[in-house]
Amino acid sequence: MDDLIDKYIEEVISSNEYKRLLELKNIIDDKYKIEILNFKTDEDKYQEALKYPKYYDIEMLQKNLSNSKSILYNKEEVKEYIELENKIQKKLDDDFNKIKKSISNKFSLKKCAINCK
Repeated sequence: MDDLIDKYIEEVISSNEYKRLLELKNIIDDKYKIEILNFKTDEDKYQEALKYPKYYDIEMLQKNLSNSKSILYNKEEVKEYIELENKIQKKLDDDFNKIKKSISNKFSLKKCAINCK
């Protein structure tokens, strides 16, 4: 059984999609450091404001977060990264669903998480 699992893992990590995903991760981390930092900072501020809403202008923080997210997520590399990540996740979900079906029809099947095609 471990051999099958190891083979499966090797198949996934040796795929062109996975290799490209890792490549994109490095490109994004290097190229968009400021955008990532701005997004994480705005996200942290917004999360803090949700805990203590009477001390913050939540609407303004929400706009800031939305803006920084939009800036980051509209970069071509980030769009490609998200698309590849969804594609790989869909393949994993499909494969695990096949395994579940082959074992028993009592398992609930996992549906695609977000925007999977």
